[in-house]
Amino acid sequence: MAKEKPRIFQDSRDISINVVVIVVLMLLAVGFTGMCSFNPGRPENGPVQEVDGQTFLSMESRAVDFAVRYPDVPEGWVNNSARRTTLNGTPAPVMGWVTPHEGFLQVTQTGVDEDTALKGIDASPRSLARTEDVAGHEAKVYSSDDRDVRDVWFVDLGDERILITGAAEATEFRELIEMFAAAQPLAK
Repeated sequence: MAKEKPRIFQDSRDISINVVVIVVLMLLAVGFTGMCSFNPGRPENGPVQEVDGQTFLSMESRAVDFAVRYPDVPEGWVNNSARRTTLNGTPAPVMGWVTPHEGFLQVTQTGVDEDTALKGIDASPRSLARTEDVAGHEAKVYSSDDRDVRDVWFVDLGDERILITGAAEATEFRELIEMFAAAQPLAK
């Protein structure tokens, strides 16, 4: 005589009840941790998450052999991202700011040469579109014919090179370059 299946597997109603119980228990467990939030509406309405970029760059400055700067940004600029990448096998700190005009700028600081830095920033090919004098430094703007590829502004500050990309007004790119040029290298 064949064994009877456990009652739990006898019909779809029992399975549905079990799924509902599991989902309710999961929601209760997650809800009690306080680690989640719900913000209805468009994502732009939520607050910008701020990171401690100065502490991050202070640690990064001790790990690299080139100068690392943390600019003094004006009111309204929010440092919202910090991470490390590599350019040609060399560590390169990357910082991002949300600008007052709802733009975003990302700066990669490196000690590698211009060609290596531009090839390492991403796989998209760019060519030199123009140069500008910003705060006494030559800012080279590299762009692509592909509309989905963002411009990269390259500036050699002498003891380090910075690459800036993002979605912001050209005046904000220039303003960020001026802030980096005025900033002193962080202590090693």
